[in-house]
Amino acid sequence: MTDFSTKLSAYLDGELDPTAAEEVEARLASDPDAQAELDLLMGIDAMAQEDFADQLNEPVPFALAQQIKNTPLQEPNAPSRPIWGTLAASLVVFAMGGAGGYVLKDQTTPPVVTAGWLADIADYHAVYASQGRHLVEVGADEAEHIETWLGNTIGASFSIPDLSGFDLTFEGGRLLVANGKPVAQLMYRDADGAVVALCLQQSDTETTAPPTFNERTINGFDFVSWRGGNAQYVVIGESGTPELQDIAAAAALEI
Repeated sequence: MTDFSTKLSAYLDGELDPTAAEEVEARLASDPDAQAELDLLMGIDAMAQEDFADQLNEPVPFALAQQIKNTPLQEPNAPSRPIWGTLAASLVVFAMGGAGGYVLKDQTTPPVVTAGWLADIADYHAVYASQGRHLVEVGADEAEHIETWLGNTIGASFSIPDLSGFDLTFEGGRLLVANGKPVAQLMYRDADGAVVALCLQQSDTETTAPPTFNERTINGFDFVSWRGGNAQYVVIGESGTPELQDIAAAAALEI
């Protein structure tokens, strides 16, 4: 396994610090082979999670049950050791053995993964998007204050994009924390009440390159992310949200 493969694995588990996560995301944006490796890891991770969940629903084999039953609570002349250590080890071996062939199965379930700050955004969106009156901290009628307050807090200035061309009405903003750093979240709602959020966080590196838009699905939500100036951005919506990449492109021009 290469050093980058190791970093990718840690990135999926949300174990990288913000700087390292940004380095990985920058390479993903410019290296198709790196993105393909990430997609492969995401698929394997999803298959492993599904297979392990299936294993937990299966009855424990009789032989394993007998082994657990016959394991003495304490071996003669040995230091005291609870049975749970042996039990846990047996169950782990059983689970690993049962999952050994998961990569050969056909899978159609979308991957459920974590990926740096985006995983935190997905968690927040799952909570806040269902709110009505309390969708935002500061309402759209204080747009200038939102730009100043959130821009100063995250360390990246911005202008609130007008996305009315996509039938999205700006509702207001709130402050989040993702991957240990402050995030500005701008909330929009369509005519049916569905919420689309635009989030931005200061980046440790600045870029003048044209934005590259990356699409992915995390924990049931669709994301389109990109970088610009000294910030990284993401638009998030429910799975299947129409025109999400067009919304992101429009936002990138105005923000």
